[in-house]
Amino acid sequence: MSSSTNSYLSKRLLKLNVGFLLSEGPGNSRTIPITIPERVQVDDDLFIESLNGDMTLSRTKEGILAQATLQVATKRECDRCLDEFVHKFDVPVEELFAFPPDPDNSVFSIDSTGDIDLALLLREEILIEEDYRVFCREDCKGLSAENGINLNHEEDIVEEVEDMSVTDAPIDPRLAILKQLLDDRN
Repeated sequence: MSSSTNSYLSKRLLKLNVGFLLSEGPGNSRTIPITIPERVQVDDDLFIESLNGDMTLSRTKEGILAQATLQVATKRECDRCLDEFVHKFDVPVEELFAFPPDPDNSVFSIDSTGDIDLALLLREEILIEEDYRVFCREDCKGLSAENGINLNHEEDIVEEVEDMSVTDAPIDPRLAILKQLLDDRN
């Protein structure tokens, strides 16, 4: 949400105030829009580029049930070409936040100020839902096996390299000593 729009969600801390729902009693629910269009740190090892969706909060006798399908965007490196890109995917969320807090039965609870912290829940769900292997696009051509050129960006160079014989191809400086050893052997 823009800064001029009232938001229940604290962008910096990913905390949601549910005190109003606690006072309404069991059986009541509200749908809260969640829109964070800028980069936010969820945990030490996780940043998200954006977060969008509607979260339904339902008051139960045990606490607040949070349910949503959130659209998340994270920066990732393509597994084929190694370019950085923004990966977008959906994250289903369904968790009971205990009230009063009960550390024996629930990891998630509502604190004394009526806030629930979504950071830990989002971290867990994002890490579960995020694909292990991702590509910047379906038709990603990846890297050249001969010289490591990104085939998505360097089509003209690739054609020139394909026209050269293997002995004319540029050699990675780190492997030059191996070529020298092969040349000495012959």
